[in-house]
Amino acid sequence: MRRLLKWTFRIAATFVALVCLVIALFSCLSHRRETKSAVEAAPVTGHFVAANDTEIYFQEAGSASGRAIVLIHGTGAWSEIWRETTTALADSGFHAIAIDVPPFGYSGKPAGVSEYSPHKQAGRIVALLDALHIERATIVGHSVGARPAVELCLDAPSRVDALVLVDPALGFASDSASDPHFEQNHPSWLVRAFFGVKPLRNSVVATFGTNPLFIGTIFRSFVSRKESVTPERVEMLQRPLVVEGATRSYGDWLEYLVAAKDVSLVSDLANLRKLSAPTLVLWGSADTVTPLWQGQQLVGIIPDSKLMVMDNVGHIPYIENPEEFNRVLLGFLTRTPAHP
Repeated sequence: MRRLLKWTFRIAATFVALVCLVIALFSCLSHRRETKSAVEAAPVTGHFVAANDTEIYFQEAGSASGRAIVLIHGTGAWSEIWRETTTALADSGFHAIAIDVPPFGYSGKPAGVSEYSPHKQAGRIVALLDALHIERATIVGHSVGARPAVELCLDAPSRVDALVLVDPALGFASDSASDPHFEQNHPSWLVRAFFGVKPLRNSVVATFGTNPLFIGTIFRSFVSRKESVTPERVEMLQRPLVVEGATRSYGDWLEYLVAAKDVSLVSDLANLRKLSAPTLVLWGSADTVTPLWQGQQLVGIIPDSKLMVMDNVGHIPYIENPEEFNRVLLGFLTRTPAHP
């Protein structure tokens, strides 16, 4: 028995040592990889604009005189992920503006957990609209990108023509039988302890979050149609990971999302009853990240809202079935004219 316990302990210790070694290796590799400034690394197809305390990188398509449609991506993505949608919008006469939400893509990477609150992110989007001389826009927010989208609508409703929420991750409690409420503000002691050790947090993020080797695996876990995560899309998602400060800022963003106390307007789901813009809630029927029942609850809260379900797609409908997604989006925009 003693010999068995001794060997068990040795195997466990060896496993832990190997895990620590791997994490340390990827942490070192992230430091060696993240050496370029955003300006050096960013594609020439986009532009930078000063937005309050940072720089926002964005790409646009269509005439600037067309109705403005602002596209806000989800976790780990950047503006290029909307390429099929921006093209479809431009071809239909709209002015499509896809932004990189800090700290993702090539936008600025402010230091500090509180820099990634929905309130600050919404303020940056308003500043971008001001810089582009856009008075009102339709806001499209996907996944966690829906949080600043909704925050903007609550904080500056006069700037919004309409709202589109695509499989939004708004922090709903995980129990579909309970009344809708925001769950983030009660992290476990283990979560708080993990995020309290910044070197450990950043090393784990370097291993799984900003490691190019894991990007394809991560995104395939979000979708139902695995074939939509093509090698070209994976390479596209990997591109911004060379920007200096990516791992540290991703860690700050993730800590706000998971462990910080959120007092923004969108964190109180009762505030969603105050939304005045016409709202399309678009959901993938096979979404396992934010299940469909959340969308069904959401349209019971938002006054002027309609739920549209796309069959056989998961959490990222606009890459899993871009043709159908664009058809639904354009149909909604046609039925919802811009404010005069």
